[in-house]
Amino acid sequence: MRFSYKVVLGLLFGISFQSHITAQTTIENFTGTDEMVVEAWFFKGITEDYRFNIFSLNEVVHNYDSEENIFLSYTVFGYDVWKGFGPLLGARLVEGRSSGLAGIQYAKGGDRFLLTTNFSAEIRENPFLERYLLTQYRFPLTDQLNFFGQFQNSTNFNEDAHSFSLQRLRVGLSWKKLQFGVGLNSYQFGDNWDFDSNQGGIARLEF
Repeated sequence: MRFSYKVVLGLLFGISFQSHITAQTTIENFTGTDEMVVEAWFFKGITEDYRFNIFSLNEVVHNYDSEENIFLSYTVFGYDVWKGFGPLLGARLVEGRSSGLAGIQYAKGGDRFLLTTNFSAEIRENPFLERYLLTQYRFPLTDQLNFFGQFQNSTNFNEDAHSFSLQRLRVGLSWKKLQFGVGLNSYQFGDNWDFDSNQGGIARLEF
């Protein structure tokens, strides 16, 4: 599998939630046909109204064929200027490549849904740019069991060409602090958008 985090801007969450969204920490294991992904992230408001907030993601990807472990660390600070729109600043470390990040964001959330999208750029010469989207939806099935669905899309490019795109789909059930279900990771590479995919199961702890 040709997946390389050297060309990925990662899962960039420039998040500026409405005040009724609460802090969250998630630990997820995705076990797929080609790779295992273990990630831990947290989001919290630095101010009580969540206008100034922080998101931090740390992730390890283990490729079964190459037996390679790839580490990603990403932290971004967001500020809600107007109805979810605002700037973001952060930093990322991937396989020894460290970069500052700057961009714009939009986010909206409620008790059952989340929508966040941003456009960001590396603060360096010949930077990678990214368009990112995250949507999440959940609804109750019983008093204790909920449906959970999540979709992420990340499109990465520079001034010359498309570099790499990633989609992650998660569908499952939520019970108390646990979530479990199925997942699909798909990838597109280069100007030809060569396609690859990886199916598997997920287990998450959310608190």
